[in-house]
This record gives sequence, C-alpha cells and structure tokens, in this order.
Amino acid sequence: MSSAKGKYIALTLILVVIVVGIAAYYATSTPSTPQISHVRFMAGVSGGGGYQFGTALIKVWQNRISGVTYTLEATQGFVDNAKKMCGGVGEFGVVSAGEALKILRAEAPYGNCTSKVYAVFPLLPPTYFHVLVPADSPIKSMSDLNGKRVNILTRGSLTEQLAAQIFNVLGINIAPTYLTHTDAAIALSKGEIDAAASTTFASQYKELSLSKKLRVISLSSEEVNKIKNALPHLSFETFDFSTQYEGSNPALVPVDWTLVVARSDMPENFIYNAVKAIYENVGPLTESYPQAKDLKPELLLKAPVPLHPGVVKYYNEKNIKIPDQLLPKR
Repeated sequence: MSSAKGKYIALTLILVVIVVGIAAYYATSTPSTPQISHVRFMAGVSGGGGYQFGTALIKVWQNRISGVTYTLEATQGFVDNAKKMCGGVGEFGVVSAGEALKILRAEAPYGNCTSKVYAVFPLLPPTYFHVLVPADSPIKSMSDLNGKRVNILTRGSLTEQLAAQIFNVLGINIAPTYLTHTDAAIALSKGEIDAAASTTFASQYKELSLSKKLRVISLSSEEVNKIKNALPHLSFETFDFSTQYEGSNPALVPVDWTLVVARSDMPENFIYNAVKAIYENVGPLTESYPQAKDLKPELLLKAPVPLHPGVVKYYNEKNIKIPDQLLPKR
C-alpha cells in the first residue's frame, strides 16, 4: 500500500469517526423533534364547549410547536369522539370520563380498539347536564318533561347518552329531537320544542337568553338519590346558571367529567411539549376560551382517568404528586 493511499484511508476513517461522534452527540443532547407532523382533534358538535376549547388549544400549539399541522374536526359529540378514537381516528379528542374508562377497560362497545386513550386536560367548565326551558314555561320539574319535545343534541353526543340514562332512571318518556345547538336554540325560541338538554354552555343558548329568558330545571332530592344509585360515577352540584345565561337561575344538576384525551401511542415527548405549551400560555389560551382561566394541572387529578405518560412527565417536573390509580398502565 502506498504512503499516499494509506494517508487517504486514515483520513477517511477519522472523518467517519467525527461524523458518527457528532451524530451521537446531537442524538443524546438535543430534544427529539415531534414524531408526527399532523394532528387531528376530535372536537364534538360545532359551537359546543369541546369545539371551542379545541380551537383555543390549537391556536396556542400552532404558535408554540413548529413542524406540526392541526385539524379541528366537528363530530356528532363526545361519545362519537370516543368511538372514532377507539378506531384510531384522531390523535386528540374530547370524551367523557365514563367513555374513556370503558376504552381503557375494553368494555362494550370498545372491545376491539386500536389503541387506548389517556387524560391530558380537563374540559372547563365541568360538564353540567342541564335542561333549559323558557322562563314562562309550565314545565317546572323533571317529571313535567314526560311526553314533551326535548332536544338531546345529535346522536352519539354525550348529551344524548346522559339524557337517555337519566330520563330512564327517572322513568321519564320524552319525545326526543336531535338538533344541533344552533337549530335547537331557534326551535326553542319559536316553541317548536319544549326544552333543550345540554352538557356545555353553548354560545347559541347564551345569545338566546339575551332576548328570551331561560330557566334551568332543578333536581329534587328524591331524583338525586335515584340517579346516584343507578349512575354512581356522577356527582351533583347547585350551579348558578345566571353566570352563563342572562337572567337564569341556580339549579341542582348532575355533574360529569369531560376530558381532552390523547391516544396512548402518541409520543410521550410530544404530549409533554403540548401540555407544557398550554400551561405556560394560559393567558393567550384564555383570550380564545375564557373558561380556561381556572385551568390548573391539579384539576385533572380529580377525574378518574389515568394520565398520558407525557402528562406524567410534565407533572413530575413540576413536583405534582399523582395518585397511583391515575398512572398509566405500561
């Protein structure tokens, strides 16, 4: 071997070692880039709380996480979101805690899901199931809804599911309609329906209350006990609905947790960055979704659904203690 050829080979080997060393250094010393480039957010009914919250979250992420595009998808509701995510459609979605737990436990109708889901954020305000009627309506109690035209939102929505469960427990037979918030508000204003059930404070009803006074039906203690016995995952709270609907009233209603969840196969670092971006920018988030002013990491610990590993990583960094039952199953 000539001296020149030997020097060339030696120089080549040195360069290879240098390149490999640089690659190894950056692989271990710099944050990994997102492993996904497109995120679909299953939001729920257009105009509802899940849709509004999803819009606000995406706005923050677009400004804080580069290299990722986001699609906000209107669906038939939170139950529909759960079914879609069970089938692998959507990286994020708004679902009820009850449906998320069914997916994790592989309970019907979620026995063959492509992936599980874990909690990321709570939806604020909490899910107050409530029934709106015109203030001058003769309907004064839940039992008065028997035989009446009651909108329970679109098929597959959380509102439809809770309404069916609660009315069944109370022995109330309604004439259901399945209108969107927009169509239901119009129908209620014209007297085409007698009442409208909701699990969010939709803007359409807020706007309607400015021209037509609305009242929320309050549960009796007997009704609360019946629902508690049949649906133990629900809690109950007296909420002042005048804070949401102009001139409305305080009412005792069922409360359920609704959450933003992520598929369990979403990269831990991506979820960590997504969570960090939100909690470090609650101000901008609140500009788009005012109810987020009360968003704190600790709120999610009140819900019964285990946290995504990326959320756990962020909470550990902030020294927030997580109950064992909320840790994801590896």
